[in-house]
Amino acid sequence: MRVTGRWLAIAWLGLGLATGCNQAASTSDQHAAGAVAVIDLDAIASRLGSDKQIVDSIAQRQTSLSQQLVDLAKSYTQQIEEKKKTLTEAPPEQADVTVASWQKQANANLNKVKQQAEADLKKHQATLVAQFREQIKPVARRVAQKRGLSVIVTKNDNVLYD
Repeated sequence: MRVTGRWLAIAWLGLGLATGCNQAASTSDQHAAGAVAVIDLDAIASRLGSDKQIVDSIAQRQTSLSQQLVDLAKSYTQQIEEKKKTLTEAPPEQADVTVASWQKQANANLNKVKQQAEADLKKHQATLVAQFREQIKPVARRVAQKRGLSVIVTKNDNVLYD
């Protein structure tokens, strides 16, 4: 109950009324049909502390992925060093070409993993933002209905929210 009350209070603070171009803003409890609520998701996230939670979660994921990349790079370096030991009998020119080939393959693999990590990080961020929006939507809908507003748009986007 406390959490719902908190969400409701924040939504009340975050919702504003925007009326049509030729309509005057109503000061009474009666609102014109089709009135629009404008919600500032950034302000709501800031007041709830959700913005910091999202940033922290992304930072943790980024740290984890970076550490995985470092570990993978170390692993490739170790594997190349072990393979170099097997080339002691090969001519130096051939050994250099072979080692360069292994390094090139390791770098290509690292770049591929890095791109996957970047995509994973973007997907994680999008998921967190979508979850936040879904948490806010029912509260914003209730507040808008109580105020007699029929459309909710976000201040942050150029899309219809609800």
